[in-house]
Amino acid sequence: MAWTLRYASHLGYREPDKPLYRHIVGSLDPVAHVEFAASIGFSGVQYAMAKARPVTEQEAVARALAEYGLEAGCVIYTAREKLSAPLWSRSDADARAVLAAELAGAFETAKRVNSRYVAVLSGADPRLPLAYQRAAMTENLRWAADLAERAGVVLCVESINRRSLPNMLINHIGDAYQIVSNVDHSCVRLIFDTAHIQAMDGDLLSHLDACWDTIALVQIADNPGRLEPGSGELNFANILRFLYRRRYRGLVELEHDWSVPGRDTEQRGIESLRQLDAGIAEQEESHGTDG
Repeated sequence: MAWTLRYASHLGYREPDKPLYRHIVGSLDPVAHVEFAASIGFSGVQYAMAKARPVTEQEAVARALAEYGLEAGCVIYTAREKLSAPLWSRSDADARAVLAAELAGAFETAKRVNSRYVAVLSGADPRLPLAYQRAAMTENLRWAADLAERAGVVLCVESINRRSLPNMLINHIGDAYQIVSNVDHSCVRLIFDTAHIQAMDGDLLSHLDACWDTIALVQIADNPGRLEPGSGELNFANILRFLYRRRYRGLVELEHDWSVPGRDTEQRGIESLRQLDAGIAEQEESHGTDG
């Protein structure tokens, strides 16, 4: 059964031992998870923590993605333990040197796994006003954009719910949008993450509409708890229908955990997503007929 939108499972967006379908697959082997994603008709697999994984594993995942014709989702530019470091909040020579090394490694990883997207996050320095730090991040991204263009990747800025990751520089989608707009480069775009944005800003569809032209990737998780669609307050039928109406053809990365870990929950999650996805075109066709 074909999907209307282009979904991607994940190989562990926090830790590599927590891939999305850990219990159905019954293995932590990332290649087995790529094979499973292909078997259910997904378009891609997010390999967020790729940079911290062994090169041999990265190469094996890349071969599997190529074999099954799947797209690699975003990779994070640094290791998880550095995500909350204020690496983008200063634009002096020392800070640039650190960023240059991190980005060089991220670009190598992205090339190895055939990913076009490098996710960029930054911690905040409590000693400096946030406005100055965001200005520094803007300048750093202008500098990094040319590096990304030469590497053939897009740097993706993401706003982060402070409950998930405290002390981050960008908590609100409006701040992320302003930075990306000020950089004004095709290689600097947004990740629109439903759980982060709902938790911090609400009014999700209005924000999705307002920053639409800057979005490279969409990530979905429910709120609260960053769990599977249907577990919380978000109306995913409306969210997915919005993407369909806007002819979104990027990946919809399923970046969530499960309310009750286990095979049955994972299977129900797939079936629920099938129903949501199938309902998109049906509702649109019905709407067109009624009109």
